[in-house]
Amino acid sequence: MTRRSHRLLSGRHAATLAAVLACAPAAFAAASPADGASPEAAPAPIRPVAGVLYTRTLGVDKVEVTNPDGSFAYGSLSGRYEVFAGAEFPLDASSNGLSLRLTAGIHASGPFSTTSGASEHFTRYPLEATLWYPVNDRLRVGGGARYSMRARFSGPGRNSSDNLNATPALIVGAGVQLMPHLLLDLRYVYERYEQASGDGDLDASHWGVGLTALY
Repeated sequence: MTRRSHRLLSGRHAATLAAVLACAPAAFAAASPADGASPEAAPAPIRPVAGVLYTRTLGVDKVEVTNPDGSFAYGSLSGRYEVFAGAEFPLDASSNGLSLRLTAGIHASGPFSTTSGASEHFTRYPLEATLWYPVNDRLRVGGGARYSMRARFSGPGRNSSDNLNATPALIVGAGVQLMPHLLLDLRYVYERYEQASGDGDLDASHWGVGLTALY
């Protein structure tokens, strides 16, 4: 190879290297976020939730209702066991943890005593909407509303409401984290039922304690 050919090749290599170096800053600038900007955080996922509660009365312990067959039932409207399922939806993009929980469930009472001697229970299907805020890594507090659908008496109640009409109820509660996806739930529900006869409301307020799985 002559000295002239060597010089020509060296010149071509230098020109190619200069072109690559000139394009590199533009490529890095396009791939990097703007000065002072940070990548957007991924939105918090919707979280499935399910739980079970043991409930007891905080209002009048016993009420009396008249069944369609003329017999009387005597017991507590506050229920005994409740199971529910639904989802939590994140509300705050700043990741402070505020979330909306929407659930549907079934709430069943303990046995009512009846003048007919038959077994009778009171069952309803509550829909709940509550807001939850994390106080720290282990404790959450919340509150909201609930409405019980299809309140019915079984047995001599013949799947009737016995002239009781549900009203919107208020909920306050707290959740204590026991495991990464398991909470100890504590709550109080202020709940009443109107009597179609106009004789006044019947108290079904209750406290509850149970376990909630949150994924």
